Amino acid sequence: MSAQSPSEPFMHAHSFSPESAGPRRACVLGLAAASTLLGTWEMHRLLSVRGTTAPEVVLVALFTLCFGWIALSFWTAVAGFLQLALGGRMPGLRWPTAEEEGSRLTSRTSVVMPIHNEDPAAVFANVQATYESVVATGHLESFDFYVLSDSTRPEAWVAEELAWADLCRRVGGQGRIFYRRRTDNTGKKAGNLQDFCERWGRHYDNTVVLDADSLMDGRTLVKMARLMELNPSTGIIQAPPLCVGRSTLFARLQQFAGRVYGPVVAAGAAAWQLGESNYWGHNAIIRTAAFIEHCGLPVLPGQQPFGGHILSHDFVEAALMRRAGYTVWLVPELGGSYEQPPPNLLAYAQRDRRWCQGNLQHLSLVMAGGLHPISRGHFLMGVMSYVASPLWLLFLLAGLVAALHDGWVSLAHLPEHAPLGFDSEGALLLFSVSMGMLFAPKVLGLTLALSRGEDTARMGGRARLVASVLMESVLATLLAPVMMLFQSHFVFGTLLGYRVTWSSQQREDADLPWSEAARRHAVHTAFGAALAVGSFLLSPGLLAWMAPVVAGLLLSIPLSVFTARASLGLWAERLGLFLMPEETEPPTVLSRAREVTEEHAVAPVADAVDHVLTDARAHALHLALLESQPGLETAPVALASAREKLLGGVVEPLSAPERTAVLLDAGTLAEARERRLAQRVS
Repeated sequence: MSAQSPSEPFMHAHSFSPESAGPRRACVLGLAAASTLLGTWEMHRLLSVRGTTAPEVVLVALFTLCFGWIALSFWTAVAGFLQLALGGRMPGLRWPTAEEEGSRLTSRTSVVMPIHNEDPAAVFANVQATYESVVATGHLESFDFYVLSDSTRPEAWVAEELAWADLCRRVGGQGRIFYRRRTDNTGKKAGNLQDFCERWGRHYDNTVVLDADSLMDGRTLVKMARLMELNPSTGIIQAPPLCVGRSTLFARLQQFAGRVYGPVVAAGAAAWQLGESNYWGHNAIIRTAAFIEHCGLPVLPGQQPFGGHILSHDFVEAALMRRAGYTVWLVPELGGSYEQPPPNLLAYAQRDRRWCQGNLQHLSLVMAGGLHPISRGHFLMGVMSYVASPLWLLFLLAGLVAALHDGWVSLAHLPEHAPLGFDSEGALLLFSVSMGMLFAPKVLGLTLALSRGEDTARMGGRARLVASVLMESVLATLLAPVMMLFQSHFVFGTLLGYRVTWSSQQREDADLPWSEAARRHAVHTAFGAALAVGSFLLSPGLLAWMAPVVAGLLLSIPLSVFTARASLGLWAERLGLFLMPEETEPPTVLSRAREVTEEHAVAPVADAVDHVLTDARAHALHLALLESQPGLETAPVALASAREKLLGGVVEPLSAPERTAVLLDAGTLAEARERRLAQRVS
């Protein structure tokens, strides 16, 4: 290894040692535990004024779990703030010297993007922008690109083929940019990656995994590949993606929050987890041979929702990589890593539903043999990220039950009592501390943003930046109870055996109809009304305490509708609110992706079979791709039925299975096209 650069006092030339993480973890986890104990003791003191009852015991237990989650998040954010404020790199990961920065890469890296019924224009625009950004670094010879399709709609399949061919023609990417559609979707995205590894993975030292909406700067890809070369014991490096590219008010709130508060949280997690960090499934680089050898996913025993293929595979792969002796790093300072947020609250909830089931599956893996304790902690934290919502819900309901049980608040209205019958000053103090810890990442993120003049100017200036944080906090507070009920429904539904389906996400901006919002939020509104009435009957003071929760639920329908509107998001942008530096002065890769999307829109394919039969270019391209995948199997019954309709003169449209069967059979396509051409001539 080369000597440590004197200009990098925080850079260690030695490989990661678990001992170096000990003091950091002791500080963060120890302070979180101490805070939780103090908060629990104070809650117990407040509730035990008239003796301890069964409902109070339940209330304290629920409070401990919820407050512990807040405390861990708070101290992680504090660690991140200190890391960013003091500067320097974390110990254990060797960074290149100035001389090494200018050298050629010695490794080969594949950049893979699994897709599933996505908009091909957006997908291939991102691929082109990333590809051209790598070209600009001068290291293209070290990278190949793969688009791995799991699309089930025939029209999406054919459109992807045409978009891929156009991309290769535009950038001269033949032999460098590859496209493959899988006919067997076993294992979903994880299965798609496994198929890639089995077919082509061993040709590459590293593999960068992207999502369908991912976009990465070429310089970041080169840095990641170089870090893998310099740190042979590293198995995964995760570059936290920044949300960009959407215009709805809901999306802009997420983008702004991720830009201002996200770095504090990411830096904090990286600061105490070090080489035992987590993997988020995309915008990361993995050591391919180690991944193939050690990260094969188990099929869990039993049926869904807890059995079968693992839906959230990334946490498991990180745990398996660490178990094999390789380190896993979250490296926030890499930058140049982007993705798109869901455009509205309902799309956000739809994505959360699948993630919830996947994370709850991890409960069966917590005690798996040989895992590092931090990996087990990642599983539990992933579970807690969803279980926290029903715990908060149960905490609210348990508080009402405790009040009724002990008669602390009479139905006759006793204004001299606190809402739950305990010391009002103590209750207010505990509530204030809890809220302060909850909002601390926002305050710390704002503090850092204000301290950096250049970023502050690009975010609208100090006044607009502060106003944006305040408005985002208010809207986030109102949306939080709605997500609490959504996630509670997902958790309880999973426990009761509800199975999720794997579907493509909504990515495009679109107004949300009032009827759809009313249908999806009717229960939330009704629950908010019941909570308001019940709280008021117990005590008007209690209703005041519950006001943020009640207001969010009662306003769930208009909140969902209005935050889904791009017009409001663009109006806020014109006012200089919720701005990001990446919008004011977009990086080249973001600007290029937008330009390509607008310049090379992919015309939708109305009927996949008809398009392949009538368009000579589409026909030749499709047959060539079929020939490159010998051994493809088609459904014989569907193919026979389709041939009867296409070749037997039966005037009836093909069903979706029939269209797929035809598109998999080169002989039928060739015969049907010849017949159509002959009919035109005659």
